[in-house]
Amino acid sequence: MTANIEKLEDNKVKLNVEVPPERVKEGIEAKVRELGKQVRIPGFRPGKAPRRMIENHVGRDYVYMEALQDGLPGWYSQAVIDSDIRPIDRPEIDFDDPLDEKEGFKFSATVEVRPSATLGEYKGLEVPKREVEVDESQVEGQLEELRGQFATLAAVEDRPAKEGDYAIIDFKGELMTGGEFPGGDAEDFMMEIGKGEMIEDFENNLAGMNADERKQFGVTFPIDYQEESLRGQSALFRVHLKEIKERDLPELDDEFAKEASEFETLDELKGAMREQIQEGMNQQVEGEFRNSVLDAVAKNATVEVPHVMVHDKADEMVRSFERNIASQGITAEQYYQITGATREDFVGQIHPEAEDTVKKELVLDAVVEAEGIEADEDELNSELGHVAEDSERPVEEVIETMRESGTYALLQEEMARSKALDFLAENAKAVPMPEEPEEGEEDDDGDDEAPGAGEEPETGEAVVEAKIETGNEETNEGEK
Repeated sequence: MTANIEKLEDNKVKLNVEVPPERVKEGIEAKVRELGKQVRIPGFRPGKAPRRMIENHVGRDYVYMEALQDGLPGWYSQAVIDSDIRPIDRPEIDFDDPLDEKEGFKFSATVEVRPSATLGEYKGLEVPKREVEVDESQVEGQLEELRGQFATLAAVEDRPAKEGDYAIIDFKGELMTGGEFPGGDAEDFMMEIGKGEMIEDFENNLAGMNADERKQFGVTFPIDYQEESLRGQSALFRVHLKEIKERDLPELDDEFAKEASEFETLDELKGAMREQIQEGMNQQVEGEFRNSVLDAVAKNATVEVPHVMVHDKADEMVRSFERNIASQGITAEQYYQITGATREDFVGQIHPEAEDTVKKELVLDAVVEAEGIEADEDELNSELGHVAEDSERPVEEVIETMRESGTYALLQEEMARSKALDFLAENAKAVPMPEEPEEGEEDDDGDDEAPGAGEEPETGEAVVEAKIETGNEETNEGEK
């Protein structure tokens, strides 16, 4: 199969494709075999009738039309891959002559392709970068977290329960309207008061109770409660607080360091924590810097971002978000019902972010072309090896499948973009962050804020494709 490209106006190209006779014949014969299993020809078992009989039964034109409908999408996709173009919309297909097993088939496809960005200054840019230093309180906070992991629970008998205590309870709930409900009762259930394992009204009623005390109280489920049937419902609970336990924390000394880590002394443990925190902060700052460099390069570049690319990116981001919340047990329908918004509203809200993301992808593509950057072969092979391992298929088969579908080229593209971002960061000059004006003080020059200044920090390295994330609150069986 051959295809040649004709460049048109408005960022469109025209693919002129010639499908060889053998490919046409393969498509027609495949369709005949398929129809032979579907239609009943007197005197023949399904799938055994000769082609001539099938064509006489359903019509030769029908066979050719069906073969064309089946073959055209694949022929177009192959022409796109062979021509190395990046369509961003559906093509307009045009042809004059029908399928011909002797002459083959010719068609043209006019389609809008990804535009090219015109780079401005992109090397040697001065970009602000934060300087960070570990605060001792951060070390102490991490040390307390580790200490909490080695805490034991001791019984409390001389005071009422309070926030932070662990309560062992039996409880049974009934709706005010009558009847029980799923998860409404449990025995020997242990929970930390104030942690949010149960609804707030329930936990507040436990505070102040003594060991072996019984209590009856009413609660109202929140309007956004996860279990839809309980939203806004009132329930009566009968609770028996059987035991109160509090955390008994170990002493922070060398013995604790030996038990909780590979270090011999508490000072060594603190030093390792300090280094770990510093490394994490450095990675965060480096990620911020890379984002700021890309912001600055994109600001200097000129590119007209097609609406269809923005809409597709926004839809892709929303689908990613929906998969994220689905993994937490919340369907997209439930989320939109709770928020009172529609999916279309959501897509529209993130259009500006999607447009910014697409623009930066196009800018990185331009840097890739300008600097002759290519995907690292070793990294590419490593990634393909992981795909093959996960799918339990030979690497060669995975590569062939990905080449045919075009995903191989997309993977190369993403890896090249990552290297382009590395290049930009390496060739940028880090300068100190400008001092923020004191409260009530205005900037004298009124210049725009430096790239990245005042933005919400992002953890880790910069990524081109924006992602939407949602919080993940774990729930226990019997959660209220």
